[in-house]
Amino acid sequence: MFMKHTLVAAALLLSSPSLAQDGKPVPEIHFLTWPEAKYQQFYETSNLMAEKWRELGLKVRLDPVAYPNPMLAMWFKDHRFDVVLSSLSAAPHRFEPDFFTNAQFNSKNAEPGNWNVGEYKNSRVDELGEKQLGIYDREKRKGIIFELQKALNEDPPEIVINYIRQAFPINTNTVMIDDYQDSPEGVRANQNVLRMKSKTGNAVRIGWTVSYTTFNPFVANTLADAEMVALIYDRLLWIGGDGRPELMLAKSIDVVDDTTIDVSIRSGRTFSDGKPVTAEDVRFSFDYLKQWEAVSLKSYLSHIVSVEVVKPDTVRFKLRQPYAPFIMNTLGQIFIMPKHIWAGLVEEKGLKRPQEFTNKEPVGSGPFTVKYHKEGQELYLTRRADHFANPQSDILHIAFGSAEVLGQTLLKGDIDVSFQPLVPTAVAEFSKAPNIKVYNGYSNGVITARFKTTGPVFWNRDLRRALLYATPYEQINTEVYDGQAKTSASAITPMNPFWHNASLETPRFDLSKAREILKTAGFTWDRNGVLHFPK
Repeated sequence: MFMKHTLVAAALLLSSPSLAQDGKPVPEIHFLTWPEAKYQQFYETSNLMAEKWRELGLKVRLDPVAYPNPMLAMWFKDHRFDVVLSSLSAAPHRFEPDFFTNAQFNSKNAEPGNWNVGEYKNSRVDELGEKQLGIYDREKRKGIIFELQKALNEDPPEIVINYIRQAFPINTNTVMIDDYQDSPEGVRANQNVLRMKSKTGNAVRIGWTVSYTTFNPFVANTLADAEMVALIYDRLLWIGGDGRPELMLAKSIDVVDDTTIDVSIRSGRTFSDGKPVTAEDVRFSFDYLKQWEAVSLKSYLSHIVSVEVVKPDTVRFKLRQPYAPFIMNTLGQIFIMPKHIWAGLVEEKGLKRPQEFTNKEPVGSGPFTVKYHKEGQELYLTRRADHFANPQSDILHIAFGSAEVLGQTLLKGDIDVSFQPLVPTAVAEFSKAPNIKVYNGYSNGVITARFKTTGPVFWNRDLRRALLYATPYEQINTEVYDGQAKTSASAITPMNPFWHNASLETPRFDLSKAREILKTAGFTWDRNGVLHFPK
Protein backbone atom coordinates (compact mmCIF):
# COMPACT_ATOMS: atom_id res chain seq x y z
CA MET A 1 0.00 0.00 0.00
CA PHE A 2 2.89 2.36 0.82
CA MET A 3 4.38 1.75 -2.65
CA LYS A 4 1.05 2.44 -4.33
CA HIS A 5 0.55 5.73 -2.49
CA THR A 6 4.14 6.71 -3.23
CA LEU A 7 3.65 6.22 -6.96
CA VAL A 8 0.43 8.20 -7.03
CA ALA A 9 2.08 11.02 -5.09
CA ALA A 10 4.98 10.98 -7.53
CA ALA A 11 2.56 11.17 -10.44
CA LEU A 12 0.91 14.25 -8.94
CA LEU A 13 4.26 15.90 -8.27
CA LEU A 14 5.92 15.26 -11.60
CA SER A 15 2.92 16.24 -13.71
CA SER A 16 2.60 19.63 -12.01
CA PRO A 17 3.46 22.92 -13.77
CA SER A 18 6.19 23.53 -11.20
CA LEU A 19 8.36 21.00 -13.02
CA ALA A 20 8.60 23.12 -16.17
CA GLN A 21 12.39 22.69 -15.76
CA ASP A 22 13.05 26.36 -16.55
CA GLY A 23 14.01 25.97 -20.18
CA LYS A 24 16.53 23.20 -19.59
CA PRO A 25 17.34 20.73 -22.40
CA VAL A 26 15.00 17.75 -22.57
CA PRO A 27 16.98 14.85 -21.01
CA GLU A 28 18.13 11.93 -23.11
CA ILE A 29 15.25 9.51 -23.66
CA HIS A 30 15.78 5.96 -22.43
CA PHE A 31 13.87 3.91 -25.03
CA LEU A 32 13.44 0.35 -23.73
CA THR A 33 13.05 -2.03 -26.67
CA TRP A 34 13.51 -5.60 -27.85
CA PRO A 35 16.70 -7.37 -29.02
CA GLU A 36 17.18 -7.20 -32.77
CA ALA A 37 18.23 -10.84 -33.23
CA LYS A 38 14.98 -12.37 -31.94
CA TYR A 39 12.53 -9.48 -32.40
CA GLN A 40 13.71 -7.65 -35.48
CA GLN A 41 10.34 -6.03 -36.25
CA PHE A 42 10.01 -4.55 -32.77
CA TYR A 43 13.59 -3.31 -32.77
CA GLU A 44 13.27 -1.76 -36.23
CA THR A 45 10.02 -0.06 -35.22
CA SER A 46 11.68 1.62 -32.25
CA ASN A 47 14.74 2.49 -34.35
CA LEU A 48 12.65 4.29 -36.99
CA MET A 49 10.80 6.18 -34.26
CA ALA A 50 14.07 7.21 -32.61
CA GLU A 51 15.42 8.52 -35.92
CA LYS A 52 12.42 10.83 -36.39
CA TRP A 53 12.42 11.99 -32.79
CA ARG A 54 16.06 12.97 -33.15
CA GLU A 55 15.02 15.25 -36.01
CA LEU A 56 12.96 17.17 -33.43
CA GLY A 57 16.09 17.82 -31.39
CA LEU A 58 15.67 14.96 -28.93
CA LYS A 59 18.43 12.65 -27.75
CA VAL A 60 17.28 9.03 -27.81
CA ARG A 61 19.12 6.01 -26.46
CA LEU A 62 17.77 2.69 -27.67
CA ASP A 63 18.14 0.00 -25.01
CA PRO A 64 17.45 -3.46 -26.48
CA VAL A 65 17.01 -5.86 -23.56
CA ALA A 66 16.41 -9.61 -23.57
CA TYR A 67 12.80 -10.76 -23.31
CA PRO A 68 11.27 -11.99 -21.05
CA ASN A 69 14.06 -11.31 -18.55
CA PRO A 70 15.22 -8.75 -17.62
CA MET A 71 12.85 -6.79 -19.87
CA LEU A 72 9.66 -7.68 -18.01
CA ALA A 73 11.17 -6.63 -14.69
CA MET A 74 12.24 -3.27 -16.13
CA TRP A 75 8.84 -2.85 -17.79
CA PHE A 76 6.27 -4.09 -15.27
CA LYS A 77 8.05 -4.15 -11.93
CA ASP A 78 10.68 -1.41 -11.87
CA HIS A 79 9.18 0.94 -14.51
CA ARG A 80 12.77 1.60 -15.56
CA PHE A 81 12.37 3.45 -18.87
CA ASP A 82 11.25 6.76 -20.34
CA VAL A 83 9.37 5.01 -23.11
CA VAL A 84 8.96 1.30 -23.79
CA LEU A 85 8.05 -0.46 -27.05
CA SER A 86 5.02 -2.36 -25.80
CA SER A 87 3.55 -5.36 -27.60
CA LEU A 88 0.22 -6.41 -26.11
CA SER A 89 -0.57 -9.60 -27.96
CA ALA A 90 -3.88 -10.68 -29.37
CA ALA A 91 -6.21 -12.47 -26.99
CA PRO A 92 -9.97 -13.07 -27.02
CA HIS A 93 -10.44 -11.75 -23.46
CA ARG A 94 -8.95 -8.47 -24.66
CA PHE A 95 -12.17 -7.82 -26.56
CA GLU A 96 -13.41 -6.61 -23.16
CA PRO A 97 -12.95 -2.81 -23.56
CA ASP A 98 -11.79 -2.24 -20.00
CA PHE A 99 -8.43 -3.85 -20.76
CA PHE A 100 -7.13 -1.29 -23.25
CA THR A 101 -8.58 1.68 -21.35
CA ASN A 102 -9.24 1.70 -17.62
CA ALA A 103 -7.10 -1.30 -16.67
CA GLN A 104 -4.08 0.16 -18.45
CA PHE A 105 -4.42 3.77 -17.33
CA ASN A 106 -6.36 4.08 -14.08
CA SER A 107 -4.04 5.65 -11.52
CA LYS A 108 -5.03 2.91 -9.05
CA ASN A 109 -3.21 0.40 -11.25
CA ALA A 110 0.21 2.07 -11.14
CA GLU A 111 1.80 -0.16 -8.51
CA PRO A 112 4.66 -2.46 -9.61
CA GLY A 113 3.40 -5.46 -11.56
CA ASN A 114 0.08 -3.93 -12.53
CA TRP A 115 -0.91 -2.65 -15.96
CA ASN A 116 -0.40 1.10 -15.57
CA VAL A 117 3.34 0.77 -16.15
CA GLY A 118 3.74 4.42 -17.18
CA GLU A 119 2.27 5.61 -13.85
CA TYR A 120 -0.23 7.70 -15.82
CA LYS A 121 -2.68 9.89 -13.92
CA ASN A 122 -5.65 11.72 -15.38
CA SER A 123 -8.68 12.43 -13.17
CA ARG A 124 -11.06 12.40 -16.15
CA VAL A 125 -9.76 9.01 -17.28
CA ASP A 126 -10.10 7.68 -13.73
CA GLU A 127 -13.66 9.02 -13.50
CA LEU A 128 -14.79 7.55 -16.82
CA GLY A 129 -12.95 4.30 -16.18
CA GLU A 130 -14.71 3.76 -12.87
CA LYS A 131 -18.07 4.78 -14.32
CA GLN A 132 -18.08 2.27 -17.19
CA LEU A 133 -17.33 -0.60 -14.81
CA GLY A 134 -20.79 -0.35 -13.28
CA ILE A 135 -22.80 -0.30 -16.51
CA TYR A 136 -24.06 -3.68 -17.75
CA ASP A 137 -26.09 -2.23 -20.64
CA ARG A 138 -23.76 -2.48 -23.64
CA GLU A 139 -25.14 0.54 -25.49
CA LYS A 140 -24.96 2.81 -22.44
CA ARG A 141 -21.50 1.55 -21.58
CA LYS A 142 -20.35 2.04 -25.17
CA GLY A 143 -20.86 5.81 -24.90
CA ILE A 144 -18.61 5.99 -21.83
CA ILE A 145 -15.95 3.81 -23.50
CA PHE A 146 -16.00 6.19 -26.48
CA GLU A 147 -15.49 9.17 -24.14
CA LEU A 148 -12.67 7.30 -22.43
CA GLN A 149 -10.88 6.70 -25.74
CA LYS A 150 -11.26 10.40 -26.60
CA ALA A 151 -9.78 11.46 -23.25
CA LEU A 152 -6.78 9.16 -23.78
CA ASN A 153 -6.36 10.57 -27.29
CA GLU A 154 -6.23 14.14 -25.97
CA ASP A 155 -3.81 13.39 -23.13
CA PRO A 156 -1.85 10.46 -24.58
CA PRO A 157 -0.20 7.98 -22.22
CA GLU A 158 1.16 6.12 -25.24
CA ILE A 159 1.50 6.16 -29.02
CA VAL A 160 -0.63 3.49 -30.68
CA ILE A 161 1.68 2.47 -33.51
CA ASN A 162 -0.27 -0.28 -35.27
CA TYR A 163 -2.08 -3.58 -35.14
CA ILE A 164 -0.77 -6.43 -37.22
CA ARG A 165 -1.99 -9.06 -39.60
CA GLN A 166 -0.39 -12.21 -38.23
CA ALA A 167 0.37 -15.30 -40.28
CA PHE A 168 0.99 -18.72 -38.71
CA PRO A 169 2.20 -21.63 -40.89
CA ILE A 170 1.61 -25.33 -40.23
CA ASN A 171 2.94 -28.44 -41.97
CA THR A 172 -0.11 -30.22 -43.39
CA ASN A 173 1.91 -33.41 -43.96
CA THR A 174 2.22 -33.98 -40.24
CA VAL A 175 -0.62 -32.11 -38.51
CA MET A 176 -4.20 -30.98 -39.02
CA ILE A 177 -6.39 -28.55 -37.10
CA ASP A 178 -9.88 -29.94 -37.07
CA ASP A 179 -12.58 -27.25 -37.17
CA TYR A 180 -10.14 -24.34 -36.86
CA GLN A 181 -11.59 -21.42 -34.88
CA ASP A 182 -10.89 -17.91 -36.13
CA SER A 183 -9.23 -16.06 -33.29
CA PRO A 184 -7.07 -12.98 -32.71
CA GLU A 185 -4.40 -15.40 -31.50
CA GLY A 186 -4.52 -17.53 -34.66
CA VAL A 187 -3.19 -21.06 -34.15
CA ARG A 188 -1.92 -20.06 -30.68
CA ALA A 189 -5.47 -19.88 -29.29
CA ASN A 190 -6.03 -22.64 -26.76
CA GLN A 191 -9.17 -23.65 -28.62
CA ASN A 192 -6.99 -24.41 -31.66
CA VAL A 193 -4.27 -26.12 -29.62
CA LEU A 194 -6.94 -28.56 -28.46
CA ARG A 195 -7.92 -29.19 -32.08
CA MET A 196 -4.38 -29.96 -33.30
CA LYS A 197 -4.03 -33.59 -34.29
CA SER A 198 -0.80 -35.30 -35.26
CA LYS A 199 -1.01 -37.36 -38.46
CA THR A 200 2.01 -39.39 -37.37
CA GLY A 201 0.71 -40.47 -33.98
CA ASN A 202 3.40 -38.46 -32.20
CA ALA A 203 3.13 -35.26 -30.23
CA VAL A 204 2.40 -32.13 -32.24
CA ARG A 205 5.72 -30.24 -32.38
CA ILE A 206 5.21 -26.50 -31.89
CA GLY A 207 7.99 -23.94 -32.35
CA TRP A 208 8.17 -20.45 -30.85
CA THR A 209 10.87 -17.94 -29.97
CA VAL A 210 9.18 -17.62 -26.56
CA SER A 211 9.96 -20.16 -23.85
CA TYR A 212 7.60 -20.86 -20.98
CA THR A 213 8.92 -19.82 -17.60
CA THR A 214 6.42 -20.92 -14.94
CA PHE A 215 3.59 -23.27 -14.01
CA ASN A 216 2.67 -21.21 -10.96
CA PRO A 217 -0.69 -19.41 -11.50
CA PHE A 218 0.48 -16.60 -9.20
CA VAL A 219 3.36 -15.56 -11.46
CA ALA A 220 2.06 -16.46 -14.92
CA ASN A 221 2.18 -12.79 -15.91
CA THR A 222 2.91 -13.00 -19.63
CA LEU A 223 0.15 -13.93 -22.04
CA ALA A 224 2.21 -16.91 -23.21
CA ASP A 225 2.64 -18.29 -19.69
CA ALA A 226 -0.98 -17.60 -18.73
CA GLU A 227 -2.42 -19.40 -21.75
CA MET A 228 -0.09 -22.35 -21.22
CA VAL A 229 -1.07 -22.55 -17.54
CA ALA A 230 -4.71 -22.53 -18.70
CA LEU A 231 -4.03 -25.85 -20.45
CA ILE A 232 -3.01 -27.34 -17.10
CA TYR A 233 -5.44 -25.57 -14.76
CA ASP A 234 -9.07 -25.19 -15.84
CA ARG A 235 -10.74 -21.83 -15.95
CA LEU A 236 -14.48 -21.53 -15.42
CA LEU A 237 -14.80 -20.22 -18.95
CA TRP A 238 -12.76 -19.19 -21.97
CA ILE A 239 -13.38 -16.36 -24.40
CA GLY A 240 -13.93 -17.46 -27.98
CA GLY A 241 -12.40 -15.86 -31.04
CA ASP A 242 -15.55 -13.78 -31.51
CA GLY A 243 -15.26 -12.33 -28.00
CA ARG A 244 -18.10 -14.41 -26.55
CA PRO A 245 -17.71 -16.48 -23.37
CA GLU A 246 -17.47 -20.27 -23.74
CA LEU A 247 -18.17 -22.41 -20.68
CA MET A 248 -15.29 -24.60 -19.55
CA LEU A 249 -15.32 -25.98 -16.00
CA ALA A 250 -18.52 -24.01 -15.42
CA LYS A 251 -21.71 -25.65 -16.64
CA SER A 252 -23.89 -22.58 -16.02
CA ILE A 253 -23.64 -18.94 -14.95
CA ASP A 254 -26.66 -17.25 -13.39
CA VAL A 255 -26.68 -13.48 -12.85
CA VAL A 256 -28.95 -13.25 -9.81
CA ASP A 257 -28.67 -9.46 -9.64
CA ASP A 258 -26.12 -6.74 -10.42
CA THR A 259 -23.83 -7.84 -7.59
CA THR A 260 -24.67 -11.54 -7.22
CA ILE A 261 -23.53 -14.25 -9.67
CA ASP A 262 -23.96 -18.00 -9.20
CA VAL A 263 -21.66 -20.42 -11.03
CA SER A 264 -22.30 -24.17 -11.19
CA ILE A 265 -19.47 -26.52 -12.20
CA ARG A 266 -19.33 -29.76 -14.14
CA SER A 267 -19.64 -32.96 -12.15
CA GLY A 268 -17.22 -35.88 -12.22
CA ARG A 269 -14.11 -33.83 -12.95
CA THR A 270 -10.78 -34.71 -11.31
CA PHE A 271 -7.40 -33.14 -10.85
CA SER A 272 -4.46 -34.90 -12.44
CA ASP A 273 -3.71 -36.68 -9.14
CA GLY A 274 -7.17 -38.26 -9.17
CA LYS A 275 -8.77 -36.06 -6.49
CA PRO A 276 -12.23 -34.66 -7.36
CA VAL A 277 -12.75 -31.04 -8.40
CA THR A 278 -15.31 -29.46 -6.09
CA ALA A 279 -17.08 -26.15 -5.61
CA GLU A 280 -14.85 -25.71 -2.55
CA ASP A 281 -11.79 -25.78 -4.84
CA VAL A 282 -13.38 -22.99 -6.87
CA ARG A 283 -14.11 -20.91 -3.76
CA PHE A 284 -10.61 -21.55 -2.44
CA SER A 285 -8.93 -20.53 -5.71
CA PHE A 286 -10.56 -17.11 -5.87
CA ASP A 287 -10.00 -16.42 -2.16
CA TYR A 288 -6.42 -17.70 -2.18
CA LEU A 289 -5.33 -15.74 -5.26
CA LYS A 290 -6.90 -12.63 -3.78
CA GLN A 291 -5.45 -13.19 -0.30
CA TRP A 292 -1.90 -13.55 -1.61
CA GLU A 293 -2.30 -10.80 -4.21
CA ALA A 294 -1.55 -12.48 -7.51
CA VAL A 295 -0.49 -9.22 -9.16
CA SER A 296 -1.64 -9.82 -12.73
CA LEU A 297 -5.06 -10.96 -11.45
CA LYS A 298 -5.40 -8.46 -8.61
CA SER A 299 -7.57 -5.93 -10.42
CA TYR A 300 -9.96 -8.68 -11.55
CA LEU A 301 -10.36 -10.01 -8.00
CA SER A 302 -10.62 -6.69 -6.20
CA HIS A 303 -14.33 -6.33 -6.93
CA ILE A 304 -15.25 -9.55 -5.10
CA VAL A 305 -16.58 -9.18 -1.54
CA SER A 306 -17.13 -12.88 -0.92
CA VAL A 307 -17.27 -16.31 -2.53
CA GLU A 308 -19.33 -19.00 -0.83
CA VAL A 309 -20.41 -22.54 -1.64
CA VAL A 310 -24.24 -22.50 -1.76
CA LYS A 311 -24.72 -25.99 -3.23
CA PRO A 312 -22.39 -28.97 -3.63
CA ASP A 313 -21.70 -27.87 -7.22
CA THR A 314 -22.37 -24.12 -6.99
CA VAL A 315 -20.49 -21.06 -5.77
CA ARG A 316 -21.96 -17.59 -5.26
CA PHE A 317 -19.95 -14.45 -5.95
CA LYS A 318 -20.92 -11.25 -4.16
CA LEU A 319 -19.47 -8.11 -5.74
CA ARG A 320 -18.70 -4.82 -4.04
CA GLN A 321 -20.61 -3.01 -6.77
CA PRO A 322 -21.80 -3.75 -10.31
CA TYR A 323 -18.77 -4.75 -12.40
CA ALA A 324 -19.41 -5.17 -16.12
CA PRO A 325 -16.16 -7.04 -16.99
CA PHE A 326 -16.71 -9.66 -14.26
CA ILE A 327 -17.65 -12.57 -16.52
CA MET A 328 -14.93 -12.04 -19.14
CA ASN A 329 -12.14 -10.59 -17.02
CA THR A 330 -12.67 -12.42 -13.74
CA LEU A 331 -14.45 -15.70 -14.36
CA GLY A 332 -12.55 -15.98 -17.66
CA GLN A 333 -9.07 -15.43 -16.20
CA ILE A 334 -8.87 -17.15 -12.81
CA PHE A 335 -7.26 -20.59 -12.61
CA ILE A 336 -8.96 -23.29 -10.53
CA MET A 337 -6.37 -24.72 -8.14
CA PRO A 338 -6.62 -27.83 -5.93
CA LYS A 339 -7.13 -26.80 -2.31
CA HIS A 340 -5.49 -30.00 -1.06
CA ILE A 341 -2.21 -28.97 -2.77
CA TRP A 342 -2.10 -25.23 -2.10
CA ALA A 343 -3.91 -24.63 1.22
CA GLY A 344 -0.97 -25.46 3.49
CA LEU A 345 1.77 -25.04 0.95
CA VAL A 346 3.39 -21.88 2.34
CA GLU A 347 3.85 -23.41 5.78
CA GLU A 348 4.84 -26.87 4.53
CA LYS A 349 7.48 -25.56 2.13
CA GLY A 350 8.75 -22.82 4.42
CA LEU A 351 7.90 -20.10 1.90
CA LYS A 352 7.12 -16.45 2.50
CA ARG A 353 4.35 -16.54 -0.10
CA PRO A 354 3.00 -18.94 -2.75
CA GLN A 355 4.60 -16.90 -5.54
CA GLU A 356 7.92 -18.54 -4.53
CA PHE A 357 6.65 -22.07 -5.22
CA THR A 358 8.41 -23.53 -8.29
CA ASN A 359 5.49 -25.90 -8.99
CA LYS A 360 7.60 -28.11 -11.24
CA GLU A 361 5.02 -30.90 -11.16
CA PRO A 362 1.72 -29.00 -11.37
CA VAL A 363 -1.53 -30.71 -10.38
CA GLY A 364 -4.46 -29.26 -12.30
CA SER A 365 -7.76 -30.30 -13.81
CA GLY A 366 -7.06 -28.92 -17.30
CA PRO A 367 -6.86 -30.80 -20.61
CA PHE A 368 -3.09 -31.45 -20.34
CA THR A 369 -0.51 -32.52 -17.77
CA VAL A 370 3.21 -31.80 -17.80
CA LYS A 371 5.32 -34.81 -18.81
CA TYR A 372 8.63 -32.92 -18.69
CA HIS A 373 10.06 -29.43 -18.94
CA LYS A 374 13.59 -28.52 -20.04
CA GLU A 375 13.71 -24.84 -19.15
CA GLY A 376 14.39 -22.62 -22.14
CA GLN A 377 14.29 -25.63 -24.48
CA GLU A 378 11.28 -27.94 -24.45
CA LEU A 379 7.94 -28.47 -22.73
CA TYR A 380 6.01 -31.70 -23.25
CA LEU A 381 2.27 -31.74 -22.43
CA THR A 382 0.36 -35.02 -22.26
CA ARG A 383 -3.30 -34.88 -23.21
CA ARG A 384 -5.99 -36.00 -20.80
CA ALA A 385 -8.24 -38.09 -22.99
CA ASP A 386 -11.09 -37.89 -20.47
CA HIS A 387 -11.20 -34.09 -20.40
CA PHE A 388 -14.41 -32.48 -21.68
CA ALA A 389 -12.40 -30.19 -24.00
CA ASN A 390 -11.28 -33.29 -25.92
CA PRO A 391 -7.60 -32.57 -26.69
CA GLN A 392 -6.55 -34.45 -29.83
CA SER A 393 -2.80 -35.01 -29.33
CA ASP A 394 0.10 -34.54 -26.97
CA ILE A 395 1.96 -31.25 -27.45
CA LEU A 396 5.72 -30.66 -27.59
CA HIS A 397 6.75 -26.99 -27.35
CA ILE A 398 10.24 -26.23 -28.67
CA ALA A 399 11.97 -22.89 -28.03
CA PHE A 400 14.01 -21.36 -30.87
CA GLY A 401 16.61 -18.62 -30.77
CA SER A 402 15.34 -16.84 -33.87
CA ALA A 403 12.28 -16.68 -36.10
CA GLU A 404 14.40 -17.42 -39.16
CA VAL A 405 15.73 -20.71 -37.80
CA LEU A 406 12.23 -21.66 -36.65
CA GLY A 407 10.77 -21.01 -40.10
CA GLN A 408 13.40 -23.07 -41.88
CA THR A 409 12.90 -25.90 -39.40
CA LEU A 410 9.19 -25.91 -40.24
CA LEU A 411 9.87 -25.93 -43.99
CA LYS A 412 12.16 -28.96 -43.53
CA GLY A 413 9.38 -30.79 -41.67
CA ASP A 414 11.20 -31.01 -38.34
CA ILE A 415 8.39 -29.22 -36.53
CA ASP A 416 4.67 -29.14 -37.29
CA VAL A 417 3.36 -25.72 -36.22
CA SER A 418 4.81 -22.25 -35.76
CA PHE A 419 3.50 -20.13 -32.90
CA GLN A 420 5.85 -17.42 -34.13
CA PRO A 421 4.06 -15.18 -36.64
CA LEU A 422 5.84 -15.06 -39.96
CA VAL A 423 7.91 -12.04 -40.78
CA PRO A 424 5.62 -10.22 -43.26
CA THR A 425 8.18 -10.43 -46.06
CA ALA A 426 8.16 -14.24 -45.70
CA VAL A 427 4.38 -14.76 -46.00
CA ALA A 428 4.43 -15.14 -49.79
CA GLU A 429 7.29 -17.67 -49.64
CA PHE A 430 5.55 -19.87 -47.08
CA SER A 431 2.17 -19.60 -48.82
CA LYS A 432 3.71 -21.09 -51.97
CA ALA A 433 5.60 -23.87 -50.20
CA PRO A 434 4.24 -27.40 -50.66
CA ASN A 435 2.48 -28.93 -47.66
CA ILE A 436 2.38 -25.59 -45.82
CA LYS A 437 -0.88 -23.90 -44.86
CA VAL A 438 -0.88 -20.35 -43.52
CA TYR A 439 -3.57 -19.20 -41.10
CA ASN A 440 -3.79 -15.44 -40.77
CA GLY A 441 -5.89 -12.54 -39.54
CA TYR A 442 -5.60 -9.09 -38.01
CA SER A 443 -4.84 -8.96 -34.31
CA ASN A 444 -6.93 -7.26 -31.63
CA GLY A 445 -3.63 -6.60 -29.86
CA VAL A 446 -1.55 -3.49 -30.43
CA ILE A 447 2.02 -2.30 -30.58
CA THR A 448 2.47 0.95 -28.72
CA ALA A 449 5.15 3.22 -27.28
CA ARG A 450 4.22 3.61 -23.60
CA PHE A 451 5.45 6.76 -21.85
CA LYS A 452 6.72 6.92 -18.27
CA THR A 453 4.59 9.94 -17.37
CA THR A 454 6.23 10.48 -13.97
CA GLY A 455 9.74 10.51 -15.37
CA PRO A 456 12.01 13.45 -16.22
CA VAL A 457 10.91 13.56 -19.88
CA PHE A 458 7.31 12.60 -20.46
CA TRP A 459 5.66 14.28 -17.50
CA ASN A 460 4.99 16.94 -20.14
CA ARG A 461 1.74 16.30 -21.99
CA ASP A 462 2.60 18.59 -24.91
CA LEU A 463 5.79 16.67 -25.62
CA ARG A 464 3.78 13.44 -25.66
CA ARG A 465 1.21 15.00 -27.98
CA ALA A 466 3.93 16.22 -30.33
CA LEU A 467 5.44 12.75 -30.63
CA LEU A 468 2.10 11.42 -31.88
CA TYR A 469 2.98 13.35 -35.04
CA ALA A 470 6.68 12.44 -35.01
CA THR A 471 6.06 8.72 -35.43
CA PRO A 472 6.42 7.37 -39.01
CA TYR A 473 3.39 5.08 -39.01
CA GLU A 474 3.19 4.34 -42.72
CA GLN A 475 6.94 3.86 -43.03
CA ILE A 476 6.80 1.32 -40.21
CA ASN A 477 3.77 -0.42 -41.68
CA THR A 478 5.35 -0.58 -45.13
CA GLU A 479 9.06 -1.16 -44.50
CA VAL A 480 8.92 -3.20 -41.30
CA TYR A 481 5.61 -5.03 -41.75
CA ASP A 482 5.48 -5.19 -45.55
CA GLY A 483 1.99 -3.71 -45.56
CA GLN A 484 0.69 -6.28 -43.08
CA ALA A 485 -0.11 -3.68 -40.37
CA LYS A 486 -2.62 -0.88 -39.93
CA THR A 487 -2.79 2.26 -37.81
CA SER A 488 -5.50 2.96 -35.24
CA ALA A 489 -6.45 6.07 -33.27
CA SER A 490 -7.14 3.92 -30.22
CA ALA A 491 -5.74 0.80 -28.59
CA ILE A 492 -9.27 -0.57 -29.02
CA THR A 493 -8.73 -1.20 -32.71
CA PRO A 494 -11.24 -1.58 -35.56
CA MET A 495 -10.91 -5.36 -34.99
CA ASN A 496 -13.16 -4.76 -31.98
CA PRO A 497 -15.77 -2.77 -33.94
CA PHE A 498 -18.50 -2.44 -31.30
CA TRP A 499 -16.18 -0.69 -28.83
CA HIS A 500 -13.84 1.13 -31.27
CA ASN A 501 -14.40 4.91 -31.43
CA ALA A 502 -14.15 5.47 -35.19
CA SER A 503 -14.74 9.21 -34.84
CA LEU A 504 -11.23 9.79 -33.52
CA GLU A 505 -8.65 11.11 -35.98
CA THR A 506 -6.16 8.43 -36.97
CA PRO A 507 -2.65 9.74 -36.24
CA ARG A 508 -0.36 10.68 -39.10
CA PHE A 509 3.32 11.48 -39.46
CA ASP A 510 3.79 15.26 -39.66
CA LEU A 511 6.98 16.74 -38.20
CA SER A 512 5.79 20.26 -38.96
CA LYS A 513 2.70 19.65 -36.84
CA ALA A 514 4.89 18.23 -34.07
CA ARG A 515 7.09 21.35 -34.12
CA GLU A 516 4.01 23.58 -34.09
CA ILE A 517 2.68 21.84 -30.95
CA LEU A 518 6.03 22.26 -29.23
CA LYS A 519 6.41 25.93 -30.19
CA THR A 520 2.88 26.75 -29.03
CA ALA A 521 3.64 25.05 -25.70
CA GLY A 522 6.77 27.20 -25.24
CA PHE A 523 9.48 24.70 -26.17
CA THR A 524 12.58 26.14 -27.84
CA TRP A 525 15.63 24.90 -29.74
CA ASP A 526 19.18 26.07 -29.08
CA ARG A 527 21.79 26.82 -31.73
CA ASN A 528 22.67 23.11 -31.89
CA GLY A 529 19.05 22.15 -32.55
CA VAL A 530 18.58 20.61 -29.10
CA LEU A 531 15.01 20.81 -27.76
CA HIS A 532 14.49 22.70 -24.47
CA PHE A 533 11.55 22.67 -22.08
CA PRO A 534 9.46 25.86 -21.78
CA LYS A 535 10.81 28.55 -19.44
